[in-house]
Amino acid sequence: MAFVLSMVIMPLLSIVVPTLDRPDTLRHALATMACQPAHVDCEFIVQNNGGNPEIADMVAGLKDARFRHFASDTVLTMTDNWEAALGHASGEYVGFIGDDDGLMPYACATASEILSGRNIDLLSWRAYSYYWPSYHHPAFRNRLVAEIDLASSVERVSSRRELARIFGFQAHYAHLPMIYNSFVRRDVIDRMRAIGGRYFIGLSPDVASGIANTALTDSFVRLSRPLGMAGFSRHSTGHALFFETTDLLQTSRGARDFGAIDDDPQLPDLNALQLFIAKDMLVLKRLLLADDDHVRLDFKSLAQALATDINDRPLLYDRTVRTIGELARMHGFDVADIIIPARLTDRPPPGRGVRPSGPNRMLYELDGSALGLGSIADAARVIAQFVPDQEPFDPSTLEFPVSAPRLGTEKLAFTRGDAGVAALIEGWSEPEEWGTWSIARSCVLRFELDPVPSRPVEIVLACRAFVSDGNPRLHAFCRVCDGTPQQLTFSMGAFAGQRRLTLDPAAVAADGTVTIHLALSDPRSPADLGLSADVRPLGIGLERIWLEDNVRSSRTR
Repeated sequence: MAFVLSMVIMPLLSIVVPTLDRPDTLRHALATMACQPAHVDCEFIVQNNGGNPEIADMVAGLKDARFRHFASDTVLTMTDNWEAALGHASGEYVGFIGDDDGLMPYACATASEILSGRNIDLLSWRAYSYYWPSYHHPAFRNRLVAEIDLASSVERVSSRRELARIFGFQAHYAHLPMIYNSFVRRDVIDRMRAIGGRYFIGLSPDVASGIANTALTDSFVRLSRPLGMAGFSRHSTGHALFFETTDLLQTSRGARDFGAIDDDPQLPDLNALQLFIAKDMLVLKRLLLADDDHVRLDFKSLAQALATDINDRPLLYDRTVRTIGELARMHGFDVADIIIPARLTDRPPPGRGVRPSGPNRMLYELDGSALGLGSIADAARVIAQFVPDQEPFDPSTLEFPVSAPRLGTEKLAFTRGDAGVAALIEGWSEPEEWGTWSIARSCVLRFELDPVPSRPVEIVLACRAFVSDGNPRLHAFCRVCDGTPQQLTFSMGAFAGQRRLTLDPAAVAADGTVTIHLALSDPRSPADLGLSADVRPLGIGLERIWLEDNVRSSRTR
Protein backbone atom coordinates (compact mmCIF):
# COMPACT_ATOMS: atom_id res chain seq x y z
CA MET A 1 0.00 0.00 0.00
CA ALA A 2 1.39 3.37 -0.99
CA PHE A 3 1.05 6.31 1.34
CA VAL A 4 1.04 9.87 0.13
CA LEU A 5 2.31 12.35 2.71
CA SER A 6 0.99 15.84 2.26
CA MET A 7 2.45 18.88 3.92
CA VAL A 8 0.22 21.72 4.99
CA ILE A 9 2.00 24.91 4.03
CA MET A 10 0.96 27.78 6.19
CA PRO A 11 0.35 31.13 4.51
CA LEU A 12 2.64 34.07 5.06
CA LEU A 13 -0.13 36.30 6.44
CA SER A 14 -3.21 35.74 8.57
CA ILE A 15 -5.66 38.63 9.02
CA VAL A 16 -8.17 37.92 11.78
CA VAL A 17 -11.51 39.60 12.46
CA PRO A 18 -13.21 38.81 15.79
CA THR A 19 -16.84 39.93 15.64
CA LEU A 20 -20.02 39.91 17.71
CA ASP A 21 -23.42 40.57 16.09
CA ARG A 22 -22.26 43.51 13.97
CA PRO A 23 -23.02 42.59 10.36
CA ASP A 24 -23.70 46.22 9.43
CA THR A 25 -20.06 47.28 9.86
CA LEU A 26 -18.49 43.85 9.35
CA ARG A 27 -19.60 43.61 5.72
CA HIS A 28 -17.55 46.71 4.92
CA ALA A 29 -14.53 45.48 6.89
CA LEU A 30 -14.69 42.25 4.89
CA ALA A 31 -14.93 44.28 1.67
CA THR A 32 -11.53 45.87 2.44
CA MET A 33 -10.13 42.36 2.81
CA ALA A 34 -11.77 40.87 -0.25
CA CYS A 35 -10.24 43.57 -2.47
CA GLN A 36 -6.66 42.55 -1.55
CA PRO A 37 -4.74 41.16 -4.56
CA ALA A 38 -5.52 37.50 -5.19
CA HIS A 39 -1.86 36.51 -5.66
CA VAL A 40 -0.81 37.50 -2.13
CA ASP A 41 -0.17 34.57 0.21
CA CYS A 42 -2.72 35.28 2.92
CA GLU A 43 -5.79 33.94 4.71
CA PHE A 44 -8.69 35.78 6.36
CA ILE A 45 -10.14 34.41 9.61
CA VAL A 46 -13.61 35.49 10.77
CA GLN A 47 -14.33 34.55 14.39
CA ASN A 48 -18.12 34.73 14.87
CA ASN A 49 -18.67 35.18 18.61
CA GLY A 50 -21.93 33.42 19.47
CA GLY A 51 -22.48 32.05 15.96
CA ASN A 52 -24.70 34.72 14.37
CA PRO A 53 -26.09 32.96 11.22
CA GLU A 54 -26.22 36.23 9.25
CA ILE A 55 -22.46 36.54 9.61
CA ALA A 56 -21.90 32.93 8.54
CA ASP A 57 -24.01 33.56 5.43
CA MET A 58 -22.16 36.81 4.74
CA VAL A 59 -18.77 35.08 4.72
CA ALA A 60 -20.08 32.21 2.58
CA GLY A 61 -21.56 34.71 0.14
CA LEU A 62 -18.13 36.17 -0.60
CA LYS A 63 -17.24 32.91 -2.40
CA ASP A 64 -13.57 33.59 -1.66
CA ALA A 65 -11.41 30.65 -0.61
CA ARG A 66 -9.15 32.93 1.39
CA PHE A 67 -11.91 33.46 3.98
CA ARG A 68 -12.38 30.93 6.80
CA HIS A 69 -15.33 31.20 9.17
CA PHE A 70 -15.39 29.94 12.75
CA ALA A 71 -18.08 30.33 15.40
CA SER A 72 -18.38 29.81 19.13
CA ASP A 73 -21.48 28.14 20.58
CA THR A 74 -21.86 30.79 23.28
CA VAL A 75 -20.88 34.44 23.56
CA LEU A 76 -17.36 34.71 24.96
CA THR A 77 -15.74 37.67 26.65
CA MET A 78 -13.77 39.87 24.29
CA THR A 79 -10.38 38.52 25.43
CA ASP A 80 -11.51 34.89 25.18
CA ASN A 81 -13.02 35.44 21.74
CA TRP A 82 -9.76 36.99 20.53
CA GLU A 83 -7.81 34.03 21.88
CA ALA A 84 -10.16 31.62 20.12
CA ALA A 85 -9.78 33.58 16.89
CA LEU A 86 -6.00 33.49 17.15
CA GLY A 87 -6.14 29.71 17.54
CA HIS A 88 -7.56 29.38 14.01
CA ALA A 89 -4.84 31.48 12.33
CA SER A 90 -2.11 29.50 10.62
CA GLY A 91 0.02 32.26 9.07
CA GLU A 92 3.66 33.00 9.82
CA TYR A 93 2.60 36.59 10.56
CA VAL A 94 -0.71 37.49 12.21
CA GLY A 95 -2.64 40.76 12.30
CA PHE A 96 -6.10 41.61 13.66
CA ILE A 97 -8.65 44.18 12.62
CA GLY A 98 -11.90 45.06 14.37
CA ASP A 99 -15.25 44.51 12.73
CA ASP A 100 -15.55 48.25 12.08
CA ASP A 101 -11.91 48.63 10.93
CA GLY A 102 -10.45 48.14 7.47
CA LEU A 103 -7.36 47.29 5.48
CA MET A 104 -5.84 49.75 3.05
CA PRO A 105 -6.12 48.47 -0.55
CA TYR A 106 -2.36 47.91 -0.74
CA ALA A 107 -2.00 46.35 2.74
CA CYS A 108 -1.41 42.67 2.01
CA ALA A 109 0.77 43.26 -1.05
CA THR A 110 3.00 45.66 0.87
CA ALA A 111 3.25 43.39 3.91
CA SER A 112 4.03 40.39 1.73
CA GLU A 113 6.88 42.20 -0.01
CA ILE A 114 8.39 43.34 3.28
CA LEU A 115 7.89 40.14 5.28
CA SER A 116 8.68 37.52 2.64
CA GLY A 117 12.26 37.33 3.93
CA ARG A 118 10.90 36.42 7.38
CA ASN A 119 13.56 38.54 9.10
CA ILE A 120 11.27 40.96 10.96
CA ASP A 121 9.53 40.08 14.24
CA LEU A 122 7.08 43.01 14.23
CA LEU A 123 5.97 45.20 11.35
CA SER A 124 3.90 48.07 12.70
CA TRP A 125 2.27 51.31 11.61
CA ARG A 126 0.13 54.17 12.92
CA ALA A 127 -3.33 53.68 11.48
CA TYR A 128 -5.52 56.33 9.91
CA SER A 129 -8.91 56.87 11.60
CA TYR A 130 -12.50 56.92 10.42
CA TYR A 131 -15.52 57.83 12.55
CA TRP A 132 -18.56 56.07 11.13
CA PRO A 133 -21.82 57.95 10.53
CA SER A 134 -23.20 55.89 13.44
CA TYR A 135 -20.62 57.20 15.94
CA HIS A 136 -22.32 58.38 19.13
CA HIS A 137 -20.97 61.98 19.12
CA PRO A 138 -22.44 64.13 16.31
CA ALA A 139 -19.31 66.31 15.90
CA PHE A 140 -17.21 63.25 14.98
CA ARG A 141 -19.60 61.47 12.65
CA ASN A 142 -18.31 60.59 9.19
CA ARG A 143 -14.90 62.13 9.81
CA LEU A 144 -11.70 60.84 8.20
CA VAL A 145 -8.39 61.68 9.89
CA ALA A 146 -5.10 60.80 8.20
CA GLU A 147 -1.60 62.18 8.63
CA ILE A 148 0.16 61.26 5.39
CA ASP A 149 3.94 61.02 5.21
CA LEU A 150 4.72 61.93 1.63
CA ALA A 151 8.14 60.28 1.95
CA SER A 152 6.77 56.96 3.30
CA SER A 153 9.58 56.64 5.83
CA VAL A 154 10.63 53.55 7.80
CA GLU A 155 12.25 53.41 11.23
CA ARG A 156 13.55 50.81 13.62
CA VAL A 157 12.19 51.48 17.11
CA SER A 158 13.82 50.40 20.36
CA SER A 159 11.28 48.24 22.17
CA ARG A 160 12.49 49.14 25.67
CA ARG A 161 12.54 52.86 24.93
CA GLU A 162 9.01 52.73 23.51
CA LEU A 163 7.76 50.77 26.50
CA ALA A 164 9.35 53.24 28.91
CA ARG A 165 7.55 56.12 27.17
CA ILE A 166 4.23 54.26 27.15
CA PHE A 167 4.48 53.32 30.84
CA GLY A 168 5.41 56.94 31.55
CA PHE A 169 2.32 58.15 29.62
CA GLN A 170 4.55 60.22 27.34
CA ALA A 171 3.49 58.32 24.21
CA HIS A 172 -0.01 57.22 23.27
CA TYR A 173 -0.76 53.53 23.65
CA ALA A 174 -1.92 53.41 20.01
CA HIS A 175 1.76 53.72 19.01
CA LEU A 176 2.54 50.33 20.52
CA PRO A 177 3.02 47.50 18.00
CA MET A 178 -0.36 45.99 18.87
CA ILE A 179 -1.70 43.07 16.90
CA TYR A 180 -4.35 45.63 15.81
CA ASN A 181 -1.78 47.75 13.95
CA SER A 182 0.97 45.23 13.24
CA PHE A 183 1.87 41.93 11.72
CA VAL A 184 3.30 39.81 14.53
CA ARG A 185 5.60 36.90 13.80
CA ARG A 186 4.33 33.60 15.14
CA ASP A 187 7.32 32.89 17.38
CA VAL A 188 6.59 36.11 19.31
CA ILE A 189 3.04 34.84 19.90
CA ASP A 190 4.39 31.45 20.93
CA ARG A 191 6.82 33.01 23.42
CA MET A 192 3.96 34.89 25.07
CA ARG A 193 1.86 31.73 25.26
CA ALA A 194 4.75 29.84 26.85
CA ILE A 195 5.06 32.50 29.57
CA GLY A 196 1.43 33.42 30.18
CA GLY A 197 -0.44 30.34 29.01
CA ARG A 198 -2.19 32.44 26.37
CA TYR A 199 -1.41 35.40 24.14
CA PHE A 200 -4.22 37.81 25.03
CA ILE A 201 -4.20 38.88 28.67
CA GLY A 202 -6.04 41.61 30.54
CA LEU A 203 -9.03 43.85 29.93
CA SER A 204 -7.81 45.47 26.71
CA PRO A 205 -6.48 42.66 24.49
CA ASP A 206 -5.27 45.08 21.81
CA VAL A 207 -3.19 47.22 24.18
CA ALA A 208 -2.00 44.19 26.13
CA SER A 209 -0.80 42.57 22.91
CA GLY A 210 1.24 45.69 22.15
CA ILE A 211 2.90 45.59 25.56
CA ALA A 212 3.64 41.88 25.21
CA ASN A 213 4.99 42.21 21.67
CA THR A 214 7.29 45.03 22.71
CA ALA A 215 8.45 43.32 25.90
CA LEU A 216 9.39 40.16 23.99
CA THR A 217 11.44 41.86 21.25
CA ASP A 218 14.50 44.10 21.13
CA SER A 219 13.11 46.34 18.42
CA PHE A 220 10.41 46.57 15.77
CA VAL A 221 9.99 48.14 12.35
CA ARG A 222 7.46 50.95 12.00
CA LEU A 223 6.11 52.18 8.67
CA SER A 224 4.78 55.70 8.28
CA ARG A 225 2.56 54.30 5.51
CA PRO A 226 -0.25 52.54 7.40
CA LEU A 227 -1.62 49.22 6.25
CA GLY A 228 -4.87 49.61 8.16
CA MET A 229 -7.53 52.10 9.15
CA ALA A 230 -9.06 52.22 12.63
CA GLY A 231 -12.83 52.57 12.61
CA PHE A 232 -14.95 54.02 15.41
CA SER A 233 -18.66 53.24 15.27
CA ARG A 234 -21.60 52.82 17.61
CA HIS A 235 -20.27 49.29 18.18
CA SER A 236 -16.80 50.32 19.38
CA THR A 237 -16.48 48.81 22.84
CA GLY A 238 -13.81 51.15 24.12
CA HIS A 239 -15.57 54.30 22.99
CA ALA A 240 -18.90 53.09 24.36
CA LEU A 241 -17.23 52.37 27.68
CA PHE A 242 -15.23 55.57 28.05
CA PHE A 243 -17.06 58.25 26.03
CA GLU A 244 -20.67 57.31 25.37
CA THR A 245 -21.73 56.20 28.84
CA THR A 246 -20.56 56.52 32.44
CA ASP A 247 -21.56 53.12 33.80
CA LEU A 248 -21.16 50.51 31.03
CA LEU A 249 -19.32 48.17 33.37
CA GLN A 250 -22.45 47.90 35.52
CA THR A 251 -24.59 46.81 32.54
CA SER A 252 -25.15 43.40 30.98
CA ARG A 253 -23.03 44.49 28.02
CA GLY A 254 -20.12 45.27 30.32
CA ALA A 255 -20.35 41.87 31.96
CA ARG A 256 -20.61 40.20 28.55
CA ASP A 257 -17.59 41.97 27.06
CA PHE A 258 -15.23 41.99 30.05
CA GLY A 259 -16.36 39.34 32.50
CA ALA A 260 -15.26 39.69 36.11
CA ILE A 261 -12.88 42.60 36.72
CA ASP A 262 -10.45 42.37 39.62
CA ASP A 263 -9.45 45.51 41.50
CA ASP A 264 -5.81 46.51 41.70
CA PRO A 265 -4.69 47.95 45.04
CA GLN A 266 -2.40 50.44 43.29
CA LEU A 267 -5.24 52.04 41.32
CA PRO A 268 -8.45 53.86 42.29
CA ASP A 269 -11.82 52.73 40.97
CA LEU A 270 -12.93 54.64 37.86
CA ASN A 271 -13.79 53.23 34.43
CA ALA A 272 -11.36 55.59 32.72
CA LEU A 273 -9.38 54.53 29.65
CA GLN A 274 -6.05 55.42 31.24
CA LEU A 275 -6.82 53.35 34.34
CA PHE A 276 -7.92 50.38 32.25
CA ILE A 277 -4.63 50.50 30.39
CA ALA A 278 -2.68 51.04 33.61
CA LYS A 279 -4.27 47.91 35.07
CA ASP A 280 -3.03 45.83 32.14
CA MET A 281 0.37 47.51 32.38
CA LEU A 282 0.71 46.37 35.99
CA VAL A 283 -0.31 42.80 35.10
CA LEU A 284 2.19 42.58 32.25
CA LYS A 285 4.90 44.35 34.22
CA ARG A 286 4.71 41.59 36.83
CA LEU A 287 4.57 38.87 34.18
CA LEU A 288 7.15 40.06 31.64
CA LEU A 289 9.10 43.02 33.01
CA ALA A 290 9.52 42.38 36.73
CA ASP A 291 13.31 42.88 36.59
CA ASP A 292 13.32 45.85 34.21
CA ASP A 293 13.78 49.03 36.26
CA HIS A 294 13.64 51.24 33.16
CA VAL A 295 10.03 50.30 32.42
CA ARG A 296 7.77 51.31 35.28
CA LEU A 297 4.32 52.76 35.61
CA ASP A 298 4.58 56.47 36.40
CA PHE A 299 1.54 57.17 38.58
CA LYS A 300 2.05 60.93 38.54
CA SER A 301 2.10 60.96 34.74
CA LEU A 302 -0.96 58.70 34.79
CA ALA A 303 -2.73 61.35 36.88
CA GLN A 304 -1.70 64.06 34.41
CA ALA A 305 -3.00 61.94 31.51
CA LEU A 306 -6.34 61.62 33.31
CA ALA A 307 -6.40 65.38 33.83
CA THR A 308 -5.43 66.28 30.27
CA ASP A 309 -8.32 64.25 28.84
CA ILE A 310 -10.80 65.15 31.57
CA ASN A 311 -13.14 67.01 29.19
CA ASP A 312 -13.53 63.97 26.98
CA ARG A 313 -16.18 62.96 29.55
CA PRO A 314 -17.61 66.14 31.05
CA LEU A 315 -20.19 64.24 33.11
CA LEU A 316 -17.38 62.60 35.05
CA TYR A 317 -15.33 65.79 35.54
CA ASP A 318 -15.75 65.98 39.32
CA ARG A 319 -15.29 62.26 39.79
CA THR A 320 -12.10 62.33 37.71
CA VAL A 321 -10.75 65.18 39.86
CA ARG A 322 -11.38 63.06 42.96
CA THR A 323 -9.65 60.09 41.30
CA ILE A 324 -6.58 62.21 40.58
CA GLY A 325 -6.55 63.15 44.25
CA GLU A 326 -6.77 59.47 45.22
CA LEU A 327 -3.80 58.64 42.98
CA ALA A 328 -1.79 61.43 44.60
CA ARG A 329 -2.54 60.12 48.09
CA MET A 330 -1.84 56.52 47.14
CA HIS A 331 1.51 57.23 45.49
CA GLY A 332 2.86 60.20 47.40
CA PHE A 333 2.99 63.02 44.86
CA ASP A 334 1.62 66.54 45.19
CA VAL A 335 -1.75 66.88 43.49
CA ALA A 336 -0.92 70.58 42.96
CA ASP A 337 1.64 69.44 40.36
CA ILE A 338 -1.19 68.13 38.16
CA ILE A 339 -2.59 70.61 35.63
CA ILE A 340 -6.37 70.17 35.50
CA PRO A 341 -8.10 72.01 32.62
CA ALA A 342 -11.15 74.14 33.20
CA ARG A 343 -14.47 72.37 32.80
CA LEU A 344 -15.98 72.30 29.29
CA THR A 345 -19.59 71.52 28.49
CA ASP A 346 -18.74 69.00 25.77
CA ARG A 347 -15.95 66.87 24.39
CA PRO A 348 -13.57 68.98 22.23
CA PRO A 349 -14.47 68.51 18.54
CA PRO A 350 -12.00 67.32 15.91
CA GLY A 351 -10.27 69.71 13.53
CA ARG A 352 -11.22 70.32 9.91
CA GLY A 353 -9.39 70.73 6.64
CA VAL A 354 -5.94 69.93 5.28
CA ARG A 355 -2.75 71.42 6.67
CA PRO A 356 0.99 70.69 6.81
CA SER A 357 2.04 68.87 9.98
CA GLY A 358 5.77 69.00 9.23
CA PRO A 359 8.26 68.45 6.39
CA ASN A 360 6.78 65.91 3.97
CA ARG A 361 3.66 65.49 6.12
CA MET A 362 0.06 66.57 5.59
CA LEU A 363 -2.79 66.18 8.05
CA TYR A 364 -6.18 65.47 6.46
CA GLU A 365 -9.25 66.01 8.69
CA LEU A 366 -12.05 65.51 6.22
CA ASP A 367 -15.83 65.66 6.23
CA GLY A 368 -16.84 62.27 4.86
CA SER A 369 -20.34 63.44 4.00
CA ALA A 370 -18.96 66.01 1.56
CA LEU A 371 -16.91 63.24 -0.06
CA GLY A 372 -19.81 60.80 -0.27
CA LEU A 373 -18.33 58.39 2.28
CA GLY A 374 -20.55 55.98 4.15
CA SER A 375 -18.26 53.23 5.43
CA ILE A 376 -14.71 52.24 6.33
CA ALA A 377 -14.33 50.72 2.85
CA ASP A 378 -15.17 54.07 1.25
CA ALA A 379 -12.75 55.90 3.53
CA ALA A 380 -9.84 53.51 2.88
CA ARG A 381 -10.39 53.63 -0.88
CA VAL A 382 -10.50 57.44 -1.00
CA ILE A 383 -7.50 58.23 1.19
CA ALA A 384 -5.36 55.53 -0.45
CA GLN A 385 -5.24 57.70 -3.58
CA PHE A 386 -3.15 60.27 -1.67
CA VAL A 387 -0.71 57.82 -0.06
CA PRO A 388 2.63 57.37 -1.89
CA ASP A 389 4.06 53.93 -2.59
CA GLN A 390 6.36 52.27 -0.07
CA GLU A 391 9.92 52.29 -1.36
CA PRO A 392 11.82 48.98 -0.94
CA PHE A 393 14.13 48.80 2.06
CA ASP A 394 16.48 46.32 3.71
CA PRO A 395 15.52 45.77 7.36
CA SER A 396 19.12 44.89 8.25
CA THR A 397 20.27 48.38 7.30
CA LEU A 398 17.81 50.21 9.55
CA GLU A 399 19.79 51.92 12.26
CA PHE A 400 19.18 50.63 15.78
CA PRO A 401 18.51 53.60 18.06
CA VAL A 402 21.06 54.31 20.77
CA SER A 403 20.04 53.72 24.38
CA ALA A 404 20.80 57.26 25.55
CA PRO A 405 21.84 60.38 23.63
CA ARG A 406 25.22 61.96 24.24
CA LEU A 407 25.28 65.64 25.11
CA GLY A 408 28.16 67.42 23.39
CA THR A 409 29.03 70.23 21.03
CA GLU A 410 26.99 68.67 18.22
CA LYS A 411 23.33 69.66 18.28
CA LEU A 412 20.80 67.06 19.36
CA ALA A 413 17.32 67.52 17.90
CA PHE A 414 14.02 66.71 19.60
CA THR A 415 12.10 66.28 16.37
CA ARG A 416 10.26 63.06 15.54
CA GLY A 417 12.75 60.25 15.03
CA ASP A 418 15.86 62.22 16.10
CA ALA A 419 18.39 61.22 18.74
CA GLY A 420 17.38 63.78 21.36
CA VAL A 421 14.00 62.12 21.84
CA ALA A 422 15.64 59.37 23.91
CA ALA A 423 16.50 62.01 26.55
CA LEU A 424 12.83 62.79 27.23
CA ILE A 425 12.32 61.00 30.54
CA GLU A 426 9.26 62.59 32.14
CA GLY A 427 6.66 65.24 31.33
CA TRP A 428 6.95 65.40 27.54
CA SER A 429 4.50 64.90 24.70
CA GLU A 430 4.88 63.05 21.43
CA PRO A 431 7.74 64.49 19.31
CA GLU A 432 6.60 66.54 16.34
CA GLU A 433 8.33 67.68 13.16
CA TRP A 434 9.72 70.85 14.76
CA GLY A 435 10.47 69.47 18.28
CA THR A 436 8.69 68.36 21.47
CA TRP A 437 6.37 70.13 23.93
CA SER A 438 6.40 69.69 27.67
CA ILE A 439 2.97 68.70 29.01
CA ALA A 440 3.43 68.74 32.79
CA ARG A 441 4.60 71.04 35.56
CA SER A 442 7.67 68.86 36.23
CA CYS A 443 9.84 67.63 33.35
CA VAL A 444 13.05 65.62 33.21
CA LEU A 445 15.79 65.24 30.59
CA ARG A 446 18.73 62.83 30.85
CA PHE A 447 21.90 62.57 28.74
CA GLU A 448 25.24 60.80 28.70
CA LEU A 449 28.31 63.03 29.05
CA ASP A 450 31.66 61.65 27.89
CA PRO A 451 34.12 63.09 28.64
CA VAL A 452 33.05 65.14 31.65
CA PRO A 453 34.39 68.70 31.10
CA SER A 454 37.12 69.99 33.40
CA ARG A 455 35.39 73.33 33.98
CA PRO A 456 31.86 74.74 33.82
CA VAL A 457 30.26 74.85 30.36
CA GLU A 458 26.96 76.07 28.98
CA ILE A 459 24.02 73.95 27.94
CA VAL A 460 22.29 75.78 25.10
CA LEU A 461 18.59 75.15 24.47
CA ALA A 462 16.96 76.22 21.23
CA CYS A 463 13.38 76.35 22.43
CA ARG A 464 10.05 78.15 22.55
CA ALA A 465 7.29 78.60 25.11
CA PHE A 466 3.53 78.54 24.84
CA VAL A 467 2.54 82.05 25.90
CA SER A 468 -0.45 84.13 24.81
CA ASP A 469 -2.61 87.04 25.88
CA GLY A 470 -4.28 84.75 28.40
CA ASN A 471 -0.98 83.39 29.71
CA PRO A 472 1.69 86.01 28.88
CA ARG A 473 4.67 84.70 30.90
CA LEU A 474 6.22 81.33 31.66
CA HIS A 475 9.02 80.64 34.15
CA ALA A 476 11.08 77.45 34.18
CA PHE A 477 13.00 76.72 37.37
CA CYS A 478 15.85 74.39 36.41
CA ARG A 479 18.35 72.21 38.23
CA VAL A 480 21.19 70.61 36.26
CA CYS A 481 22.30 67.46 38.13
CA ASP A 482 22.93 68.50 41.72
CA GLY A 483 23.85 72.07 40.80
CA THR A 484 22.33 75.29 42.04
CA PRO A 485 18.85 76.27 40.80
CA GLN A 486 18.65 78.37 37.62
CA GLN A 487 15.73 80.14 35.97
CA LEU A 488 14.56 80.60 32.38
CA THR A 489 11.91 83.20 31.57
CA PHE A 490 9.67 83.48 28.53
CA SER A 491 7.25 86.26 27.60
CA MET A 492 5.11 87.43 24.70
CA GLY A 493 8.02 89.52 23.43
CA ALA A 494 10.65 86.83 23.99
CA PHE A 495 8.93 83.46 23.61
CA ALA A 496 11.49 81.72 21.40
CA GLY A 497 15.22 81.53 20.80
CA GLN A 498 18.21 80.29 22.76
CA ARG A 499 18.29 79.85 26.53
CA ARG A 500 21.40 78.86 28.50
CA LEU A 501 22.04 76.80 31.62
CA THR A 502 25.37 76.32 33.39
CA LEU A 503 26.69 72.78 33.74
CA ASP A 504 29.07 72.43 36.69
CA PRO A 505 31.19 69.27 36.24
CA ALA A 506 31.31 68.82 40.02
CA ALA A 507 27.55 68.19 39.98
CA VAL A 508 27.62 65.48 37.27
CA ALA A 509 26.61 61.99 38.43
CA ALA A 510 29.32 59.40 39.01
CA ASP A 511 28.24 57.43 35.93
CA GLY A 512 28.65 60.50 33.71
CA THR A 513 24.94 61.17 33.21
CA VAL A 514 23.43 64.65 33.18
CA THR A 515 19.87 65.04 34.45
CA ILE A 516 17.98 68.30 33.96
CA HIS A 517 14.88 68.91 36.07
CA LEU A 518 12.49 71.67 35.00
CA ALA A 519 9.60 73.00 37.09
CA LEU A 520 7.22 75.16 35.03
CA SER A 521 5.21 77.98 36.56
CA ASP A 522 1.85 77.79 34.79
CA PRO A 523 1.52 75.65 31.65
CA ARG A 524 -1.84 76.08 29.93
CA SER A 525 -3.57 74.31 27.09
CA PRO A 526 -4.71 76.04 23.89
CA ALA A 527 -8.18 74.59 24.56
CA ASP A 528 -8.24 76.14 28.04
CA LEU A 529 -7.48 79.54 26.52
CA GLY A 530 -9.97 79.17 23.66
CA LEU A 531 -7.25 79.10 20.98
CA SER A 532 -7.66 75.59 19.55
CA ALA A 533 -8.90 72.10 20.37
CA ASP A 534 -5.48 71.04 21.70
CA VAL A 535 -6.02 69.96 25.33
CA ARG A 536 -2.37 69.42 26.23
CA PRO A 537 -0.98 71.76 28.93
CA LEU A 538 1.89 73.17 26.88
CA GLY A 539 4.93 74.77 28.48
CA ILE A 540 8.37 74.63 26.85
CA GLY A 541 8.91 73.35 23.34
CA LEU A 542 12.39 71.88 22.85
CA GLU A 543 13.97 72.05 19.40
CA ARG A 544 17.72 71.38 19.89
CA ILE A 545 20.32 71.16 22.67
CA TRP A 546 24.14 71.33 22.72
CA LEU A 547 27.17 72.34 24.81
CA GLU A 548 29.27 75.48 24.45
CA ASP A 549 32.52 76.02 26.35
CA ASN A 550 32.04 79.74 26.92
CA VAL A 551 30.38 80.37 30.27
CA ARG A 552 29.64 84.10 30.44
CA SER A 553 30.36 86.28 33.43
CA SER A 554 26.81 87.63 33.39
CA ARG A 555 24.13 85.10 34.27
CA THR A 556 21.21 87.19 33.04
CA ARG A 557 18.65 85.13 31.22
